[in-house]
Amino acid sequence: MSDTLFHTADEKELKIINDSLIESLTSVFGESILCALIHGSAVKGGMISGFSDLDVQVFLKESSFDEFGLELEKSLAIQKLTGEMDVTTIGASYLQMYFHNPLEMPEWYTPPVNGSYQILTGKLPKELDYNIENFKHRMRTNLENLNETIAHSVRGFTDSSNKTLFRRVRYVATIVFPTMYSFLSFDAEDPTINWAKPKNTIYNQFLIDYKDKPLSKYLKDFFMLIAIISSDRENYSKLQETYETGIKVLKEFYILYHEL
Repeated sequence: MSDTLFHTADEKELKIINDSLIESLTSVFGESILCALIHGSAVKGGMISGFSDLDVQVFLKESSFDEFGLELEKSLAIQKLTGEMDVTTIGASYLQMYFHNPLEMPEWYTPPVNGSYQILTGKLPKELDYNIENFKHRMRTNLENLNETIAHSVRGFTDSSNKTLFRRVRYVATIVFPTMYSFLSFDAEDPTINWAKPKNTIYNQFLIDYKDKPLSKYLKDFFMLIAIISSDRENYSKLQETYETGIKVLKEFYILYHEL
C-alpha cells in the first residue's frame, strides 16, 4: 500500500489544540494534574485522515478518583469544555481521553516510550518508569489474551446498529494497531525502538516479514478498507467487511504468537 494513506499532523494546528487542551484540563483539575500528554500517531506520524484519534492521557492525583473511577462531576466538566473541540484540523477523527491514577495502572497498559508522546504539562509519574522486562511482560500478556479480547469484541458487535458500526471498527483498530507493535517487539532486545516508529513503518515491515502468510494479506486488506470507510462512514457493507477483516488479523496474530 502506498504511504499516501498516512500523514503527519500539522504542527501549527496541533499546537492550537494542545493549548486548548491544557487550558481545559487545568481549569478542571488544577494542581491534581501530575502529567498530561498526547500520544501515538499525532506525535510520531502515521495518522489516517478521518480514522485516527487524538490520544490524550492524563495522570491525576488519587484524590481525583473515587470508588467508581474518575469523579463524575469532573468528567462532566471536562466534557463540557472539550466536547466541541475540532480535531479534524489535524486529520483526526475524534478526541480520545484517558484519565489514570498512576498508583493503579491496568494490566493491559503499555507505557509511552521516547519518541511516541509529547508532554503538555507536568512530567511522567515515576510509576510509569517500567523496566524492559516489565514492558515485555505486558506485551506478552496482551498477546496471550488475544482470544479473550476477540471474544469480547465479537460479543459486542452482534447488536450494533448501522450507525455505530464505524465506532466498532475503530475499536477493533485500537486493538490491531498496538498488537502489531507488540508482536514485533515482545522479544526484541529493546522493544521501545519499534514503539517509537509510525504505524506505516510497522505495517510495511509486516508485509515484508510475513509476505507468505495469511496475516500479510489480511493486514493489507484491513488498511485498504480503512481508506474506504474513512471517507464513507455510511458504507455499511464495507464497515462490516473491515470489522471482519480486523478480527481475522487478530486471530492470525494469536495463532502465530502461539506457534513461536
